Amino acid sequence: MATVLAAVVALSFLSGGYIFSRTAPIVFGLLALAVAWVWLAPRRLKLGRASLVGLSALALFTLWEGLSIAWSVGPDLSWLAFDVSLLYLIVVAVVTVTPAGPAQLRLAGYGYVWAMVPVAVYAFLGKVLPDKLTHAHLYARLSAPIGYWNVLAIMLVMAIVPALEGASRRGLPAAARGAFAGALALFLLTLFFTFSRGGTLAVAIALVVYFALTNERLQGVLTLALTATPAAAALYHARHLETLFNATTNDALRTAQGHAFGHWALAAIGLAIVAQVAAALVARAIPLAGRRRHVVGAVVLVVALVVVTVGGLAFASRYGGLGGFAHKIAHQFTSSDTSANPKSSGAGRLLALGSNGRIPMVREGLKSFPHHPLAGTGAGTFRFTNYLYRPNASFLVKHAHNQWINVLSELGLVGLVLFVLAIGGLLVAALRPLGRAARGADRGLLAAMQAAIVAFVAHMTIDWDWDMAAAAVVFLLFAGVAAAYVRGRRAGPAAAATPAQPDAARPPARGLRFGVASRVLASGALALVALSFLLPYLSESALSRAIVLASDNRTSAAIDQARRAHRLDPLAVDPLFTLALVEQQQGQASAALATLRQAVRLQPQNYATSYELGLMELNVLGRRTEAAAAFRRALTLNPHDTNSSDELAAALAPPATP
Repeated sequence: MATVLAAVVALSFLSGGYIFSRTAPIVFGLLALAVAWVWLAPRRLKLGRASLVGLSALALFTLWEGLSIAWSVGPDLSWLAFDVSLLYLIVVAVVTVTPAGPAQLRLAGYGYVWAMVPVAVYAFLGKVLPDKLTHAHLYARLSAPIGYWNVLAIMLVMAIVPALEGASRRGLPAAARGAFAGALALFLLTLFFTFSRGGTLAVAIALVVYFALTNERLQGVLTLALTATPAAAALYHARHLETLFNATTNDALRTAQGHAFGHWALAAIGLAIVAQVAAALVARAIPLAGRRRHVVGAVVLVVALVVVTVGGLAFASRYGGLGGFAHKIAHQFTSSDTSANPKSSGAGRLLALGSNGRIPMVREGLKSFPHHPLAGTGAGTFRFTNYLYRPNASFLVKHAHNQWINVLSELGLVGLVLFVLAIGGLLVAALRPLGRAARGADRGLLAAMQAAIVAFVAHMTIDWDWDMAAAAVVFLLFAGVAAAYVRGRRAGPAAAATPAQPDAARPPARGLRFGVASRVLASGALALVALSFLLPYLSESALSRAIVLASDNRTSAAIDQARRAHRLDPLAVDPLFTLALVEQQQGQASAALATLRQAVRLQPQNYATSYELGLMELNVLGRRTEAAAAFRRALTLNPHDTNSSDELAAALAPPATP
């Protein structure tokens, strides 16, 4: 678990684990430790029924992704998606099977809080020290180091609930509770500056689930108030510092205002720490019990309901009341408008309604479904669906921003059923009630992790978190550890109630036997997984070298590297594109033409192969008729591609007279 948390931090600083070439080295380290786990695992692997369903469905879903390579419109992309799902399967299988007690639960929950601190600090410093960390210059929204603000937001949300639980946990020392409160204040401030409406919705869902499941509701509400109030006060005080909330090109002003806000942010975090330490000491000296506890709890509940109600009505009033709000929501689902919200880059977007193009993305996936109802277009290939059905040239996406629709489009009904069973099984296993063990000391932390996984599932319904390994691995870690902890705690009371028996009379241990043969087989499977990651990783490395060599006019070496890239990943067309360009540099027009025709045969549904072939026919060979045919094929697959349209016009234009 500690290794997985370390991998999450590393992936967070490596584009969130989205870029394969950056993710692969981390995966190799995890796979090596997975092999060690295989040989140290218990002799009997115990799983609850829901966990078994979830893991089996995820394994079948991963296998289905691998099989989709055979019919995929982009088989190289399907291979990469298959590899990433293999990583997810290994992580969740290991943490679910491994027995988990309070120590493992705290390591996963609290460990993630402190793993996210450097991520949040780096992100937040882009706002308050823009002269030192320039990653927040292009947009007002924070996204670094993950690279995507909405995924940064959901990762912060998954850290907020265990940080809240740690800050409000009565059994912890006052200093530790203060430290958790400081982390919580940092997470809240950073979350705000992502300006993520999905993140705001996710944190609301997480808090509702947490307070519904925890046994420390009053402490949690008081802690949240003591932490969120100074953070909100700092933001309110800085409301006139426009560069914090909107994009700007004035570097000097951005720096000055960032430094000014930095002092207030530090003060807010410090005040949250001091307030929580003081509250912990007061609660220890004057414990709330009996009637006083119920009275205080009732007052806090009433205040919370009033704040939520007033805030909700005030928000709805911006759109003409509840009726206007409902009409606006309905309009989003019926409108085909794909334009971004005019306030999409600043803080104003938090109070703006709009799908920001998500509804049209969902429609694209639904349009693709009837053409491939059972098998889909292949894992990782939604970009081709977008090329085919997008409403205009500027609407370019690689994911439907809805994981369920994305799976339906890429893997058909079979893939969607398996994915629903996988996520559903993991959720049921992690959310099962504890029964007689429900009042344990770690019930609140378990509730926090359960709230985090529910928030993740809700958020991936409106975004592409599943494709970002840093976020998805946290979800799987929390789900697996929670399921293992619940399984152990539910079995604990029954086991304790059984009197000790002699070994001869003791019933045989239950669970799947994990003997030497099984361990050898598992180790071999992990080696194959490593190989599956290694080949495309080496191919990308060789392709990068080929491009560098070609730019240095070292064409012979570039050709060797491009051919090596193709041998390592024979499903990819990018090595063939590079090879054809270098062959053109060497004056080998016929060889370049043959290479591009090979690319078309390899991926006939990829518009880029026809486009590149058309460029070769037109600009190198001067064959206008063949070039026009290639560009028409490209436009059939990508009707709004302006480059193909322009080149087709050039091919059809009469040749210039000398």
